[in-house]
Amino acid sequence: MMTTDLIFHDIFTKHELSPGHPESPARLVTALEYIRRRNLLENYEISLITPTDSEISSIYQIHSKEYVEDIRTKSQMGGGFFTLDTSSNEYTYDAAILAACGGVQAINRIVSGESENAYVLCRPPGHHAEYDRAYGFCFINNIAVAAQHLIDYHELQKVLIVDYDAHHGNGTQNAFYSSNQVLYIGLHQDGRTLFPGSGFPRELGEGEGTNYNINLAMYPGAGDKSYELAFNDIVKPIAESFKPEFILVSVGSDCHFSDPLTSLGLTTGGMAMMNKALHQMSEISANGRLAFFLEGGYNLDIVGQCSQLILEELVGAEITDFHDEHSESEKSIEYTTELINVLQSRLESTFLT
Repeated sequence: MMTTDLIFHDIFTKHELSPGHPESPARLVTALEYIRRRNLLENYEISLITPTDSEISSIYQIHSKEYVEDIRTKSQMGGGFFTLDTSSNEYTYDAAILAACGGVQAINRIVSGESENAYVLCRPPGHHAEYDRAYGFCFINNIAVAAQHLIDYHELQKVLIVDYDAHHGNGTQNAFYSSNQVLYIGLHQDGRTLFPGSGFPRELGEGEGTNYNINLAMYPGAGDKSYELAFNDIVKPIAESFKPEFILVSVGSDCHFSDPLTSLGLTTGGMAMMNKALHQMSEISANGRLAFFLEGGYNLDIVGQCSQLILEELVGAEITDFHDEHSESEKSIEYTTELINVLQSRLESTFLT
């Protein structure tokens, strides 16, 4: 039976932005409700891991000490604004540090064989955070810290990050834009129509990282069919060519058609398809080494369903059918097909020969 880690700390629910903010503690509360209602913790080999700050040094490979100190200072003063929609309270520093350290502890346990895979159920999210800037509800880039730790500490040469949050992971992309050790593949709503306004197909990396940064900027309304095409024609063959030693996933349930902040068209079945494909990819090349990190998602029930589906996939449980249906336009599918053709022509010399 598979052994899966669920990384969680109560302080993740104490960090709050401004009143009424969509990135709220209720996201994690709801996720845990769905996980417990399904009896996953009781019926499967899941270890509930409470992170410590023992891996804090890894954070400084991705963020400046001055910036991290600024987060700490603002939290000690009771909170403060970093941007108009990204603010802190007295718990933000501790929550952000423990979210990042929890990710590092998860991958350490997987590499050592203590567990097979993990879901880092954390707040604040991370993939928009830059080297010295909080941005897009994010403070510390949890998944980037984990990826760099795999390279620096575990001496891995090939780490794959797949980001299916509806918003482009600008911070993650920028952290590894010149690296050929981390392959970043983002599937997100086109930046012309959604924050942060980046993540276009032409952004392919630079220097040694050229073609190791891949953006599938999806047409608004893109749904299950488009994402299946993207996985079958881009993600899977490129991963097969790259042969990652570890796969990290930025999860955003805001790719669901009911999310209040975005305009994509996925169903929970589409998310389950991606989870299954990523799990299979990890088993093919990475000895099953796979960790999911929670990013966005602002329909509370969909955050819960998404979290349930991830754990079901990781532990080998029957995948729940939530019976949510959504139709995708032919125009969207045609756009995705053309986007795939463009990327294939640009990437074939590196991955698709």
